[in-house]
Amino acid sequence: MRILYVITKSNWGGAQRHIYDLAISMKARGHEVIVALGGSGMLQQRLESAGIFTYPIESLSRDVSLRKDFGSFREVYSVIKNKRPDIIHLHSPKAAGLGSLAGRLLGVKSIIVTVHGWTFNESRPFYQKAPIAFFSWLTMIIAHTTILLSEHEYAQALYFPWVKHRIRLIMPGIQPHILMSVDGAKQYMAKHIGMDFNSFNKRFVIGTIAELHPNKGLFYLVNAMETVIRQYAQAICVIIGDGDDKPLLESLIKEKKLEQSIFLAGYIDQASEYLKAFNVFALPSVKEGMPYVILEAACASLPVVATPVGGVSEIIEDMKSGIIIQAKNSRELSHGISFMIENPEERRRYGAALRERVITKFSLERMLGEVEKLYLEKNVSSEQNFKIQNPNIKSNPND
Repeated sequence: MRILYVITKSNWGGAQRHIYDLAISMKARGHEVIVALGGSGMLQQRLESAGIFTYPIESLSRDVSLRKDFGSFREVYSVIKNKRPDIIHLHSPKAAGLGSLAGRLLGVKSIIVTVHGWTFNESRPFYQKAPIAFFSWLTMIIAHTTILLSEHEYAQALYFPWVKHRIRLIMPGIQPHILMSVDGAKQYMAKHIGMDFNSFNKRFVIGTIAELHPNKGLFYLVNAMETVIRQYAQAICVIIGDGDDKPLLESLIKEKKLEQSIFLAGYIDQASEYLKAFNVFALPSVKEGMPYVILEAACASLPVVATPVGGVSEIIEDMKSGIIIQAKNSRELSHGISFMIENPEERRRYGAALRERVITKFSLERMLGEVEKLYLEKNVSSEQNFKIQNPNIKSNPND
């Protein structure tokens, strides 16, 4: 099959990691893969390094602009018309809306959308949420199939009319990756944030990897750390990532005089390799889909304190494989982190339990098998050709 993936942003986050895994794996399984994306960020660089053809669309961005969006639609329409894919697999709301419409106009027989967190779950006024929910529903109607990554968001989709037979639950998967040793990760992180290694090694490190965006709830983490640091002088916080909220976070950290305790480490390539530099992973998000960073933290056997947004509670069992705290609640977040500091045996038990759960339930091979099976279901003729060319490969991984 010829598969076209489209995504709004080409930075590196959970949705981009999802597309990267799909593109690389589907190419390895014998399919032709093309990726159209907004801009020329880290996702494009990694795909091209892996031999995947990419088509950057400079006008495609998250912000709403009628002029730019019309230009983006024309480019998406053009790449679909020229490449004539069997499958269009769309990721992120803007790409999903434009790509679904263009695909329908061009008669593409299989248009699939993956939802990486419903946008209407963001903290917005009702007059903004209502049209967002409407266009989310309209995209599900225009597309042939919509994939939800969590049971929570699948249940939300069922509230919309006429979509029950157009939605599919396929949870994400991850391949346990190579991690730097504890000492190696700490040495790298200490140097990166400008701290002496011996001093860093004595600290209790609460860390996170996140885009600096309001959805990630990082202001609540800074406020929580103010309380934690007052009680535990050895605690520090390292926030890996970049984004529009960086100046505001820097201002808040400076206002609270926490510059020597909370570090904005910026973007770090392959950041998950250094997770063992942390003692605890925190995810204070106010909106998520099914966050890859928790799956990555689990592979590093890190205990996690997180909010129950999106599919987080489907990964973490509260007080069994991590701690779930209320969203937008700095006090609860500080209590959760304090519990981790005071209970080293519980930390180790949570980390081990979370790793076991993720390896068992969220394997990459399971996800890839389910997605490829969906592709084949939607392309009967392609499935027949695939079986003729690959007689020993079964389309149903459960057969």
